[in-house]
Amino acid sequence: MEHEAIGENRTRPTLTLLLTARRCPVECVFCDLWKHNHPGATPVGSIPHQIRGATASLTSPVGTWAIKLYNGGNFTDPLSIPPADWPEIAELCKPFERVIVENHATMCGERLLRFRDLLSPQLEVAVGLETSNPDVLARQQKQMTLDDFAGAAEFLQRNEIALRCFVMLQLPHANPQKCVDDAVQAVIHAAQAGALFVAIIPTRSDTPAMQKLIATGEFVSPTLMQLETALHDSLSQIRTDDSGCVVTADTWDIEMVRHCPTCQDARIKNIQAMNSRQQSLPVSRCDRCGS
Repeated sequence: MEHEAIGENRTRPTLTLLLTARRCPVECVFCDLWKHNHPGATPVGSIPHQIRGATASLTSPVGTWAIKLYNGGNFTDPLSIPPADWPEIAELCKPFERVIVENHATMCGERLLRFRDLLSPQLEVAVGLETSNPDVLARQQKQMTLDDFAGAAEFLQRNEIALRCFVMLQLPHANPQKCVDDAVQAVIHAAQAGALFVAIIPTRSDTPAMQKLIATGEFVSPTLMQLETALHDSLSQIRTDDSGCVVTADTWDIEMVRHCPTCQDARIKNIQAMNSRQQSLPVSRCDRCGS
């Protein structure tokens, strides 16, 4: 369980479930989530079984909690989350205030509405925008355009489904000197499309495909200082625009992000503080690395 920011110094208890399901058929260049899934169709009953196992030990009331059903792919992919399981999934999620699922922009359609209609809690859909640069996006094998994203955002808003977005810090084939500005522009793009929450994720390089891109110079891993700066600048911009959008930097395996050992701890603490406070704080300075 985590306490996820929902505003300035306000958090919501959130139970995040990383479900084992069918591997995502959209194989983005940078993605490593397939390592935690399996290649075949998810058996009927498997997802409810996993949810029951994760929620059985909860002892606190969850009426103000959110539950994330993250399957490393797309919730409305019937081979990943069998529609036959949806009624039971909805029943298991009934005690929660909000249900958050992942979906590709091109899969945000009528099937999503059928699941929404089974739910008592508010439905929120997490969509990978990744970047607002159309040329860089086209090179990620994501099978999505900015027009696809705009269509998905409009569909969700029209049907009263909340939108959250993922933005990547430093994608393959992008200019590493511009990664902070690119991430900030993507955050702004998502907020203007109606996203209530945007997570900035430093692109990981732990797959063979990404290692090859490093070897050819087509990818340079982002630094912790760049992540800190991207969050700072995004929060500054969002607060100026008064969009009400929550912006956080993803801290999953944050110790693995490229860093200076002298200023690592200070930067992580500053990122965590900005995440929870939703306020821009001065970016850490370091005599050793000159940042």
